[in-house]
Amino acid sequence: MTDWIRARAAGIRNAEKEKKDERERQISATNELKVKTQPFWNELLSVLEQSVQQFNVEFPEAERRIDQYDKSTATTLTIRRTIYPSATVKVSLNGGGTSIHYSISVTERKGANPIEKQSNCTLQVIDGDVRYAEGSVDTHEDMAKLFLEPFFAF
Repeated sequence: MTDWIRARAAGIRNAEKEKKDERERQISATNELKVKTQPFWNELLSVLEQSVQQFNVEFPEAERRIDQYDKSTATTLTIRRTIYPSATVKVSLNGGGTSIHYSISVTERKGANPIEKQSNCTLQVIDGDVRYAEGSVDTHEDMAKLFLEPFFAF
C-alpha cells in the first residue's frame, strides 16, 4: 500500500534533481560567458574607436565630425556629435556579460524632440567563442555600422 508513496517521492526527488542540474548548467554557461566576454567587449570597443577615427578622417569638417568617444567605465561607451543634427550612441555591457544594451538618439535641429531607439544584443558562446546571438549582427563591424549610421545624417 505504501509503494505509491515511495514512487511519488522518487518522482519528486527526480524532478528536484533535474531542476538543480539545469540551474547548475545555466550558472556554468553564464560563468563561461563572463570569462570570455571581456576580451570580446574590448575587441568591439577597438573596432568602434577605429571606426570613429576613420569617420573623422573622411569627414574632417567641424560640423560633421564625431566629437566625443568616451569610455566612462570599463563597460560603457558614449559616442556623440553635438552639432545638429546631433547624435548620441550609448553602449553598455550588462553585468552578467550576456548582452549589450544600446540607445541611439538623434536630434534633427535645435528645439526638436530627439528620436530615440533602445535595444539589446544578446551574446552567446558557440564552439567556445563569444558571438552575437542576433541574426542581423555577425561581427563587430556590423555593430559599428549600426552605431555610426546616425552620424551620416547631415
